[in-house]
Amino acid sequence: MFYRADFILQGHDWIEDGALEVQDDQILQVGPAEDLIDPSDAPDVTDLGHVALVPGQVNAHSHAFQRAIRGRTEYVSIDRQADDFWSWREAMYEAVLSLDADAFESACRRAFEEMALTGYTTVGEFHYVHHRPDGTPYDDPNELAYRAIDAARDVGLRISLLRVAYNRAGYDKSPNPRQRRFIESDVDTYLQRFDALTRSIEERRFVSVGMAPHSIRAVPQEWLEAISAHGHGQDVPMHIHACEQPGEVAESMDEYGKPPLEALESMGLLDDRVTIIHGTHLSEGELGILADRQPTICACPTTERNLGDGFLPATELMDRGVPICLGSDSHANIDPFEEMRLVEYHERLQKRRRNVLASYAEPRAVATDPGGSDRLSTAEVCWEMGTRHGARALGLPGGELLPGRLADFTALDLDHISLRGADAESLLPSIVFSMTPGAVRDVFVGGEAIVRDGGLTSS
Repeated sequence: MFYRADFILQGHDWIEDGALEVQDDQILQVGPAEDLIDPSDAPDVTDLGHVALVPGQVNAHSHAFQRAIRGRTEYVSIDRQADDFWSWREAMYEAVLSLDADAFESACRRAFEEMALTGYTTVGEFHYVHHRPDGTPYDDPNELAYRAIDAARDVGLRISLLRVAYNRAGYDKSPNPRQRRFIESDVDTYLQRFDALTRSIEERRFVSVGMAPHSIRAVPQEWLEAISAHGHGQDVPMHIHACEQPGEVAESMDEYGKPPLEALESMGLLDDRVTIIHGTHLSEGELGILADRQPTICACPTTERNLGDGFLPATELMDRGVPICLGSDSHANIDPFEEMRLVEYHERLQKRRRNVLASYAEPRAVATDPGGSDRLSTAEVCWEMGTRHGARALGLPGGELLPGRLADFTALDLDHISLRGADAESLLPSIVFSMTPGAVRDVFVGGEAIVRDGGLTSS
């Protein structure tokens, strides 16, 4: 099957009047339509028209069920006028205890529908609600994992189910009864359930798994080491929250005498298979560790601003060559392009200058520049975060429209008011910094349409 479009993004360059050939979930060829398509191919050509075809966005960190509390925590109690991450967390716990399996699946589906409509094709679902509301396991302990997978696949998204390990309320803390749906008693139980999940999805298209010790405060050292060794044996990605809040750093200092990433490094747990979620409060020593070990950092800017977490140290990470990917996390809003632009905009606000991340781009000549000087594109730097680096974090061959990559792509309507007037030179910056989600017209996963003309094909 061929897809033809007025513009196709290959790397950071636009192919005008381009074509993309797809077979069995993979891209076979990308190039000018006149080079790839001959008259005999006509029955197999879908002409998408006046659109820009771009790689699908990768949501590397999602708690889909939290879509159910959108708009329900934006207040302060009259007797408590200071609100922060920790008070928000209690409200989230209250909500999660109210969701039965059907309500859980429904909340996930709403999140996944919104992701598809805004241009996401893949989600990394950081899944930690395992048990019934009373804390007892379902007959199949992976029941809610399957519900999340089914919700994503019903919508059409590719999903990596990152099964979370959760064992305690924190170092030297009494059990928190509101966490009863998350907690498993021992690491062997967690590993057995993870293996059962892995076996069960082997034949399912567009579904993969990963391991996710929740955080250094929720999982003790012996769990972390056992999970890491098991993950290495199966060659699956491992994701973990770290350094989101100063309180988390303080707990790690109390237990290990080191901040979280220094503690994880001392256990031998950091490498390029690992993704650190948030990383908003990193020490200088931890930045050095990241430079050496090269895990991916997953920023979630819309959630981090909503929860008051702090700012991603983007320039410090990029100075050290650490890849950054993106997630929508708590789904206060879902817009992959907003996640991208916020990484740059937060840097601008802190440093009080523009185009801060441009210095990390490859120089390129611009024909329309009368001075003939090269330019550095901020949009190109941000684009990698939402696509290629997200695929890296989930261990998937996606994020680029290249032969052999996953056939996950999005058609953006060039007649939409937020893109109207853009040309080849201004189009990618317009997408990253100015486009609104209404410009997302069609979305394809494995070459199959999950959004057509701005509507879900599953509805």
